[in-house]
Amino acid sequence: MTRALAFAVLCLSLLAPPAWGHDKKSHTAQEAAIPLAAGGPFDLIDHTGKPVTDKDYRGRYMLVFFGYATCPGICPTGLRVMAETLRILGAEGDVLAPILVTIDPERDTPETLGPAMAKVHPRMTGLTGSFEKLNAAAKAYKVTAELVGWTLDRAPIVNHSSYIYLMGTDGKFLTLFPPIMDAEAMAKAIRGYIG
Repeated sequence: MTRALAFAVLCLSLLAPPAWGHDKKSHTAQEAAIPLAAGGPFDLIDHTGKPVTDKDYRGRYMLVFFGYATCPGICPTGLRVMAETLRILGAEGDVLAPILVTIDPERDTPETLGPAMAKVHPRMTGLTGSFEKLNAAAKAYKVTAELVGWTLDRAPIVNHSSYIYLMGTDGKFLTLFPPIMDAEAMAKAIRGYIG
């Protein structure tokens, strides 16, 4: 299978419909506001080449965004909002692990993700891995993606889900934010969870 075809298969496989039901047992008012069960285990590689799983983040909150480093659209906006939110939170935000999970593992390798993440924020982690493992992570987070074209230099253009997920210290879903949200508002909302 060619790499372009493999990338297209990954994008098409992520088009599973989201599950909008939720368990009504013991939700806070904030949790009940978003009827989404997202998140789950992942087994990927960080931008330094080190294998990581969701368990490596236990005890910390995760801010998770699915996208890709060469994205010409919403990814730069979402990542800037995450970085600005961390700046606003300052030391309070040290309990947060900001993460980009790539949807383009062909181009987002540890070698390319490292410099790209450093430009966003010094604590931003880029995660990549095999198509299969990234597909499993994307499905767990209800992320959809569709390859819609190619740039002149043959980089993919992907229409994809672009929420920023806040996950608890136990790895469970807390809430999500749109990537165009005001960073001050996001920081205030996050304080409600980590405070």
